[in-house]
Amino acid sequence: MTRATIILAMPKSNGIAELVEKNLQFHGYKVLRVDQILEFKYNNLRERLTQFFHKIIFRNNSYKNKLKAQHSLEKAKKILVNQYYDYALVIRPDKYSAEVLTLLKQHTKKEFIGYQWDGLNRFPVKRLIPMFDKFFIFDQTDMENPEYKNLKLHSTTNFYFDIIKPQPHKNKQQVAYFIGDHQACRIEAIETCAAKLAENGVAIKFIIPTSKYNDIKCYQSRLIKFGKKNRLNYLDNLKNVISADILVDFVIDNHNGLSFRHFEALYFQKKLITTNIYIKNYDFYHPNNIFIWNENKPDELMEFLNKPFYPINNKIVKKYSFKNWIHNILDTSPNDNEI
Repeated sequence: MTRATIILAMPKSNGIAELVEKNLQFHGYKVLRVDQILEFKYNNLRERLTQFFHKIIFRNNSYKNKLKAQHSLEKAKKILVNQYYDYALVIRPDKYSAEVLTLLKQHTKKEFIGYQWDGLNRFPVKRLIPMFDKFFIFDQTDMENPEYKNLKLHSTTNFYFDIIKPQPHKNKQQVAYFIGDHQACRIEAIETCAAKLAENGVAIKFIIPTSKYNDIKCYQSRLIKFGKKNRLNYLDNLKNVISADILVDFVIDNHNGLSFRHFEALYFQKKLITTNIYIKNYDFYHPNNIFIWNENKPDELMEFLNKPFYPINNKIVKKYSFKNWIHNILDTSPNDNEI
């Protein structure tokens, strides 16, 4: 039997693309990754000098942006020449030019599918949505936004990678883990939460992978680690998730959908501290397992940490697996990946 084929177009995202590819293969799909078309370097000295001229003399980067789009299209044509695939899944379509997306669609036999795992207000993707057969978003509030009422949007969530199996891990001292880029909107919550956890005897593993002085100087806490060396690939990040007792998530402005951290906490059975108030709307929410930072008093944190973890029904857990996610996205049954 022939396996269903799929084009996977997404940025590398610290190794997430590789994990998505492996999970697709694990569930029976033949995958063509095209993230290399987003990589850019000048083809020759003339291109580099022309860009320098535009940047210094005209004070704009329009030439470089056009050059990137041109290079991406040329690479995509070479990769896709005379090849056609059952599906194409584009994650973060705002990373691609309309010309590249059109080419990907032309090489798709069944459905051309987009997924934006950021709020629609955060990146300019609205004009691209009509190009797709189906377009999924992870933020339910975008579905209710009048600005997008004329767009055909489908709601989904993020997921956990089910190719990685839960492993028992016991720490002598509870460990709380957070990793995330510097965002001014969440500095106060990060520092206050770290301090309160440490006050309650929890070991802190909070990482902000930046070496920029202007970012680092925004923080007063000595509990937070910085530096480019701490920018982990996603597989190493999951090793930290598995070895932690408590996962911590601080929502970014313009995000109301749930980050991967929420589903990892569900799958690996970790306590979760989050600033995302919308977690209460999900069927796996339980106050023994999830502490909503901005709705609970920090003084109630120790009480939460001492509560036993409440086991969630396995049917609900499986609902948020990558396997279920991809079947919903492609509108297939578990066996339809063999055609």
